[in-house]
Amino acid sequence: MRELVQMRPSDVSVRADETYQFAGVYCFGRGVFRSLVKTGMEFAYPRLTRLRKGNFVYPKLMAWEGALAIVPEECDGLVVSTEFPVFEVREDLVLPEVLDVYFRNPAVWPELSGASTGTNVRRRRLNPVDFLNYKFPLPSRSVQAILRNVRAEVDALKRLQAATSLELDALLPSILDRAFKGEF
Repeated sequence: MRELVQMRPSDVSVRADETYQFAGVYCFGRGVFRSLVKTGMEFAYPRLTRLRKGNFVYPKLMAWEGALAIVPEECDGLVVSTEFPVFEVREDLVLPEVLDVYFRNPAVWPELSGASTGTNVRRRRLNPVDFLNYKFPLPSRSVQAILRNVRAEVDALKRLQAATSLELDALLPSILDRAFKGEF
């Protein structure tokens, strides 16, 4: 991984009188999400890292459980604590979508679990040095392009499915009402 990503330093100095919109990373390959808004007085970290679309991020504590992801556009500009290593992806070598798809795969997580350390199974941490030593099976650029396109199509289908589901949920009470009145 050290050839494909570069760790970013923390770039936000915390001020007690400012507010910060935090991000988190879901376990089990579910991606980055918008989390809490906190003032600088509500936490002890003196520095934070501002996420940028396309960065790779994970929480040290739960990475072994599939909490690794590429930052989506809707989380661009959010911040994370120093417990979240943030990496700039070398897009000349690997497409961010390829990393995202790969690290969302549950078959990969046990390999990361072996690199995670800690005395309690639920408190294991994935050190950035160990992550950077991880051997990633880099596909050819043409295969990466195919993966990017497939990922985009799947994401579009998921958005369509979500929108359709909302519409059907909205229609269901009316349909049931008419059905119970014998109008069908």
